[in-house]
Amino acid sequence: MSLPVLIMTRPALDSRRFVAGIKPDLRAKLSILISPLLQIVPTGADLDMARHRGVIFTSANGVAYAPPGDGRPAYCVGERTAQVARAHGWSAVASGQNAEELIKEVIKTKPPGPLIHISGVHQRGDVAARLSEAGIQTEAIAVYDQQLLPLSPDAQQALSSGLPCIIPVFSPRTAAHLASFCTKADSLIIVALSDAVAQPLADCGAGKLIVADEPSSACVYDALETALDWATLS
Repeated sequence: MSLPVLIMTRPALDSRRFVAGIKPDLRAKLSILISPLLQIVPTGADLDMARHRGVIFTSANGVAYAPPGDGRPAYCVGERTAQVARAHGWSAVASGQNAEELIKEVIKTKPPGPLIHISGVHQRGDVAARLSEAGIQTEAIAVYDQQLLPLSPDAQQALSSGLPCIIPVFSPRTAAHLASFCTKADSLIIVALSDAVAQPLADCGAGKLIVADEPSSACVYDALETALDWATLS
């Protein structure tokens, strides 16, 4: 009997990292297929940190294209982004699980500015503008782009094979792009990071759409176990 197929659509490095975090007994029950729908490329933006007293990272990708922290403060979405920032020399704290929570936390703590939001070209929440409106001067700079890629032929073949397929999805933009490749398939189970990620996929034809209890990798792993139970029963 063929194993259910786990199709990973995050950028390749992030996909491999997520797969490595799956419990070994669970991973043994899955056939893994990595088909990135996004490719991270630098924009070449000139980043001058001289006048900024702290940074905001809403993704670990921003850390990768930022200068070393040298002990300067960084306000991050998610503990993993904060961990990556600390490894690059930033005095980093996790200030919520998404942009909305980060904005509220930064406004509450009122750090000295100016701050700079180091992000990708495509980002949600208008973080810099909303913090500036709240009296915390914040600029924004896009240091990387998230370029869309097609679903690979192997992934498309898996979706059309009738085998149970599970696709974790982590961003609304990826979700909207994935929807263009989906046709009605009762054997397709989508695991969405949040309601905002699930929304573009509501009518994509998937047999099941699971939303993680909270927008965190830990909750996506939990939802993946539920998805595998359903896939095994289908």
